[in-house]
Amino acid sequence: MMSEIIYPTLDLFLYDLRDELGDSAGDRPNDRVNFSLKLPEQLRASIVQRDADIEGEYVELSGSRGTRQFDSRSLKYALKGYYYPVRLGESYGLLLDCSVKHSFRHPDRSQTEKLPVSCFADLKAELELRLANQKSSIGQVWMLSGQIPNFTPDNAETIARSCCQIPELELDWDRDFRGKSQFAGGMIFEFWRYGFKGAIASSISDSISIRNIHQIQDNNTVFIAIYPDSETAKKASQLDFDWLRLFAYRSKIIWAYGQSQYLRQQLKEDFDLIKQYLKDFNQSQTRSLNLKKLRQILLDAQNTFSNYSIHLNYLNIQKRTIEVNLLNYQRRMERIKQRLTEEFKAENELEALKQLEVLKRFDDDVEHRYLLQIQNDCESFSSGVTLLGELINSIRGITEIDQSERDRNFQNTVAILGVGLAAGSMVASIATQFPGASDPKEATKYPLGSTLSQLGIPDPWLVPAVSATASVGIGVVAAVITALVIKLIWFFKK
Repeated sequence: MMSEIIYPTLDLFLYDLRDELGDSAGDRPNDRVNFSLKLPEQLRASIVQRDADIEGEYVELSGSRGTRQFDSRSLKYALKGYYYPVRLGESYGLLLDCSVKHSFRHPDRSQTEKLPVSCFADLKAELELRLANQKSSIGQVWMLSGQIPNFTPDNAETIARSCCQIPELELDWDRDFRGKSQFAGGMIFEFWRYGFKGAIASSISDSISIRNIHQIQDNNTVFIAIYPDSETAKKASQLDFDWLRLFAYRSKIIWAYGQSQYLRQQLKEDFDLIKQYLKDFNQSQTRSLNLKKLRQILLDAQNTFSNYSIHLNYLNIQKRTIEVNLLNYQRRMERIKQRLTEEFKAENELEALKQLEVLKRFDDDVEHRYLLQIQNDCESFSSGVTLLGELINSIRGITEIDQSERDRNFQNTVAILGVGLAAGSMVASIATQFPGASDPKEATKYPLGSTLSQLGIPDPWLVPAVSATASVGIGVVAAVITALVIKLIWFFKK
């Protein structure tokens, strides 16, 4: 039957954070703990011992044996598999493998029994049980593989289509199918569904940060590899460690792209604030100057400028992350192409390249869609930095000019009052030195004294009144003259 497969195997390639740019010193132990929770208890101690602070591009974390084997069983099948945890630079990687050895009805047919493709549901349930519901923080890729008798590309596609009918795999041929190609003597099919759980604008909240963007991503990548016989399948399994690295680069690219969309939403919200600040600023220019409002706009703009600059820098970091991982992805594909030519008897490099066509499509999408979009976002949002800088400088200039004007007016006022008081004090001190200055009768001989006497000032108070009036009058005159001189000086300076 076309819905049967021999030695079905399910591989999960899973990736976690370890030491990302911008992480705090306390993040690495937490990342290590989160990763170790996906492993059996006896493996966790070796993770701590072998995961030294010294950086390594590729470090096996399970000891010298590399893999940790396990045996298990489902309701119908005897299962076997292994863990293979590694450190990949600044990330953790885990290859978790599980195969059906045989059904309980035919223990004598180990690895040769024809089984319904529905057994992949048992394999997935086993792997998810071993992960204890722990999710990857970067991404993961599933790979289903097996052998079929009477192999043809059409028969292989029939099996792949049958796998899409398994509810637990959450695959839809019409929705998720991305491509197919001959590969290593068999056929390989790619399925990929990517997006965000709901609109990203409504998904992002205070509880979602750039480090846990995976919580709102829907990233389901599945490969199905079908081979004609056990010898071909066994030889193709030698590529598992190439897959482990290739899918790491792929997952990191998608993870960085998801972060870029998070940052894009943050920048968009901040850019809307910038436009509102500019509108408020322009309105304040058409009315009487409201320094209190301008200072509030300045404060808000400075806060936004800080957040906006950080988000824009992080967006550029995600762009570089994608560029680096895309380059590594291309190099790893080149290595696989060489292996296909040298070890898997591809006729020539062109034939090997054709076998990688299904993987090359992702390469093209990243280069011509995702990177271009992020590049456009970086360029578009960069204008916000310029606008914010000009707005802040304009408000600062206005407030500084106003403050300078206030300081100048204050200084002028002090100067005018000082001259007036000095002149008045001088007159008061001189007036008491004149002969007869203390005689009220003598004071009435002068116009000022006569006027004050006629106004009803009694004789005992007439002399002080004359002195005070003269002092105030001279002080006022001196102050007025000083004010006129100051205005003339500023007039000629303009």
